[in-house]
Amino acid sequence: MKKILVILVILLLVSCQKEQQGQTSFSIQQTANNEKKVIVIMIDSMTEKILEKGFREGRLPALSYLAEQGTIYHDVVAPFPSMSVTIESSLLTGDSPHEHQIPGLTWYDAHSDTLISYGDSIPSVWKLGRKTTLMNALINLNNEHLNKQSETIYESIKRNELSSGSVNMLVYRGNKEHKLVVPTFVKTLFHLDSSEYQTKGPDVLTFGKAIQPKTNSSLPDSALENLGLNDHYSSEVIAHLIKENQQPHFLMAYFPDFDKLAHHHGPYAIDYFASVDQHIQRILNAYDSWEKALEDTTFVILGDHGQSALVDDRERAGIDVETIVNPYTIAPLYDSPSLGDVVVANNHRMAYIYAINERLTFYELGEMFLSDERIDHVAWLDGDDLVIQQQGKEGYLRVSNGGPWIDKYDQKWSFEGNLDIAHITIDDNGVIKYEDYPDIFHQLESALNSHTESLIVTAKPGYTLQSEGAPVHAGGGEHGGLHKDDTITSMIISNRNKLPEKRRMSDLYEYFHTLFD
Repeated sequence: MKKILVILVILLLVSCQKEQQGQTSFSIQQTANNEKKVIVIMIDSMTEKILEKGFREGRLPALSYLAEQGTIYHDVVAPFPSMSVTIESSLLTGDSPHEHQIPGLTWYDAHSDTLISYGDSIPSVWKLGRKTTLMNALINLNNEHLNKQSETIYESIKRNELSSGSVNMLVYRGNKEHKLVVPTFVKTLFHLDSSEYQTKGPDVLTFGKAIQPKTNSSLPDSALENLGLNDHYSSEVIAHLIKENQQPHFLMAYFPDFDKLAHHHGPYAIDYFASVDQHIQRILNAYDSWEKALEDTTFVILGDHGQSALVDDRERAGIDVETIVNPYTIAPLYDSPSLGDVVVANNHRMAYIYAINERLTFYELGEMFLSDERIDHVAWLDGDDLVIQQQGKEGYLRVSNGGPWIDKYDQKWSFEGNLDIAHITIDDNGVIKYEDYPDIFHQLESALNSHTESLIVTAKPGYTLQSEGAPVHAGGGEHGGLHKDDTITSMIISNRNKLPEKRRMSDLYEYFHTLFD
């Protein structure tokens, strides 16, 4: 999703901007000289293995410098499903999916009987409806779907009279009005109701060719450069803001390139990851020196998730959901989802499964999926309890909130059944130790409470769920799942003083605020 294909489709067809010229000017209240600013850069699919390989080979000088001068962690936990819109929503609000209400890249809205998609693949965009998908990604994600009760960091720091900015982030809701202007031919092609739309973002909002800063230098935003949805563009904009003394107090930017390459070449392809460092260098070089950069700014370089390396055989890599649920039916993407017995919201290495046929139970559906050895877990809610099963493990595990056992996030749980299903141990002090599935109980419970009642299905490492319109990157990398391969990422902080105590994405929201204390 990273690439979010629908956004590419949108930008290939749409030229939307704050002003008719496609540029926007910023007026930023500058900080005092002794106040440190913050830049958070999210590098898609950055993990320990790719960083350590690059460090050993001397191919990441800028990232090495930041790590050597600061602190590096390799245990940051993403929310579940490990897809960018859900991750960014948690990062920017400090909330989990059941609170911010962005369940994944694709999810089913039972009230409107529609699959909500922010763009999975070109075929799915066309089948689910170009207008609908375009509006979901361009307008509804930030202005309608993201829970209005979940305050974003841009909104919260504005109350403290601090300025903020977003560069190429998918989730960016803030207080300032920005206007999106759609050309007439696109309005006609997509049967849109208007050529102008309002959105709200931080003080500085740039998104590829769509919304750009005024600059004398050309930005890499051609069609061959994904119209600005690339690392080069993000770094050029940040460097421009620094040089023009327009850097806001808090700036967050997204580097999408490696994820797209990792999908095809695998998650440990250092030849492709090394180019990321050049863009970090461009940002550091915008200051008088790299030392001056660290004096003026705290840098947080953050991955959003990991990736599982898929097997090479396409037929083996993709778990065919339609075959598993046979003889029950799944409605084609062209039709209303409820015309089938089962609705599938595919998030690559996980899927939400919805039982439309009232005779179907989650227990029955779960058993159908567990018959395939490539399936990992199934989970659903039974009242307030979380029920989990795993392929190849006996019985079930029933999990309740509260109880005698506590984890490192201060969450308390009680259990009934087979603990091996969750791959946990409990020490003599009653503390839960997570192994292959970090924060498994909270992740599953939050996802299941984020929207319509559903069954969660996950794939084992090496495999992905295949359904109509969903990609299968055999021999490459994929994510979305519950396993640590998907949900563990890395983070570099350019200082050694103020550091986060807890390292889930949702916990970083409060940490970012402490950087201004």
